[in-house]
Amino acid sequence: MKRRHVLFCMILLLIAACAVGLWGWRMMRNGREEATVHIERFDWVLDEYVSLGSGTALHRMNTEFPQQTKMLIEDVLELGEVDDPNVERELRQYYLDSTVQVLLDEVHRQYTDVSDLERDFTRVFEELKKQDPSFRAPRVYTQISCLGQSIVVNDSLLGISLDKYLGADFPLYQEFYTAEQRRQMQRSAIVTDAVSTYLQARK
Repeated sequence: MKRRHVLFCMILLLIAACAVGLWGWRMMRNGREEATVHIERFDWVLDEYVSLGSGTALHRMNTEFPQQTKMLIEDVLELGEVDDPNVERELRQYYLDSTVQVLLDEVHRQYTDVSDLERDFTRVFEELKKQDPSFRAPRVYTQISCLGQSIVVNDSLLGISLDKYLGADFPLYQEFYTAEQRRQMQRSAIVTDAVSTYLQARK
């Protein structure tokens, strides 16, 4: 526990240091602003499949996000094996639940734009690379875990469950979490939670 606390404090200090001058920081590439870290919106692809029953979205889940889909189905939601012929239907039904739809709607409202998170991840990863040249930045993506795991790590993947970061005052949280837990369930905690979890998993 003590070791985890020290790691958490180190990440906080790192992010604080990287945040200096954040508003004035920009990277220019080919004459336009661009963040080095691109957060992949797996949650958008999944939502397209759930809301429209889109075969194209399902194909993308299986070809562009195979590992993310597997971890979501088998490890986060625990719906069964990813190659089960019925699991895709079960996945869609799971997300059509009225409570989950409330989470999806709020994620859509709060996280249309994640460019601020991309900039923060970029600065932290760059600093980590300076400290440890062997550090490899993970592929960062977003998902909806239905109040499951906040952060998912697997090899070079780092998944963020946006439905766990909707703000301390989000009404649905009041039913399931203490006030202390809710204080950490906000946008400002994402980078700290994600990076500390990723570094811990690499040890």
